[in-house]
Amino acid sequence: MSAPALASRLVVVSLLCSASLTWASSHREAPLISNDPAADGTDMYAWKQGTNLVLVANYYPIGIPYGGPNYYLFDDNVLYEIQIDQTGDGAPDVRYQFRFRTQIRPSPLPSVGTVAGYTPYRDSFLYAFAGVKNATSPEILRYQTYTLTKLAGGSQQVILKDAPVAPNNVGRLTTPGYPQATATTAVDPITQSAILGGGTGAAAKYKVFAGPRDDPFFVNLSKTFDFLDYSGQPNRDDLAGLNVLSMVLEVPLTEFSSPHLGIWTTASRPKHTTRRPDGGVDTQGGWVQVSRLGNPLVNEVVVPMKFKDFFNASKPQNDLSTPTIVAIVTNPELPQLLQAKGFIPLAPPAPRTDLATLFTRDTQGRPSGEMLHINTGVDTAFPNGRRLTDDVTDIALRAVGGAFYTTFADGGPATLPDGGGTFAAAASGLGDGVNANDKAFLTTFPYLAAPHSGNP
Repeated sequence: MSAPALASRLVVVSLLCSASLTWASSHREAPLISNDPAADGTDMYAWKQGTNLVLVANYYPIGIPYGGPNYYLFDDNVLYEIQIDQTGDGAPDVRYQFRFRTQIRPSPLPSVGTVAGYTPYRDSFLYAFAGVKNATSPEILRYQTYTLTKLAGGSQQVILKDAPVAPNNVGRLTTPGYPQATATTAVDPITQSAILGGGTGAAAKYKVFAGPRDDPFFVNLSKTFDFLDYSGQPNRDDLAGLNVLSMVLEVPLTEFSSPHLGIWTTASRPKHTTRRPDGGVDTQGGWVQVSRLGNPLVNEVVVPMKFKDFFNASKPQNDLSTPTIVAIVTNPELPQLLQAKGFIPLAPPAPRTDLATLFTRDTQGRPSGEMLHINTGVDTAFPNGRRLTDDVTDIALRAVGGAFYTTFADGGPATLPDGGGTFAAAASGLGDGVNANDKAFLTTFPYLAAPHSGNP
């Protein structure tokens, strides 16, 4: 991408200001995946951290902290992946795969023998017994582990095997190792015990964490989906107090052959699932992709309802050769609604090549498909990667409203036909009035705030 074009890609960050309109990230964004929350990717983050790259893939939206007794877990029958394109062709060159395994463990109560396969008192209805101090505590009765595998260059490497997943923050009696009612930016004992990597062996150069965290995305969902009802105050973060399941990976930048990367996360399920009469499940067949997430908000409010499931099953490398996806990106509905509601004077006319450039071209201008693009040679700020603190709702809404609607040949802004300024200026006030997360982020890995307690 030329210097003027790259500058126009990044200048939208400077447009952040107080505003009065919003849209939402990829929480429950498509009909099929809304019924499969364990495979529903909510957000993808990627930012430069010194000489490293931090990758965060969040799943399982709208996690209520007190949602017991079956608290939210990764699914053993889902293949979770973070995929990275480093050549600009839209195909993954590096893939990090997470596979999970769930065990039911006995409670510490004394046994009185076993009757018909049931061991009274030790076969508990509880998710965890009181006193969980770390991620491997025997008091965690529904215990999860995971294997992390790297695929690149036709080979694969197991980075971690049987690594512990951090437990849910049930409450002050069950999980006293988590912060309860007190806010903190320090790493708590349970989180610390679930951070792996370093030392020697395959994981030496990595830091890895998997488990529940505070949902870092901040947005006013309720007014957004009530036909953009922004007629009054207050604007609230509707994800405040809710959790997600996070996979966090910090890797050295030397892991990649280029600073220009495209990043997305996917979830896949086996092609066939059979339910047995005894309540169990059998699976067979290859993996079928059911969730896809790169840039925030694309499937949520750019892709029309009848194409959302199709988009979740699609692959970035096919985007620009798929007429439906090209038509959707270059002829979006949302700007027309913004105009109809009076938030902008005029929707930028189609075809929206500015949005196609933003969403489907990498930081060198290569047509790679829709994904989160980052140039790790410069500082991170969305849309160049995505930090936890980036107010992507405001930035992305302004982009759809016309912030990038310029004459890309020379990087100059496109003007409104009535001479009333530029499309970019008209869109500069769009936003939702929710400008920060409800909890402060950690200053060290895994960076996301601790999960909210179900009983503080």
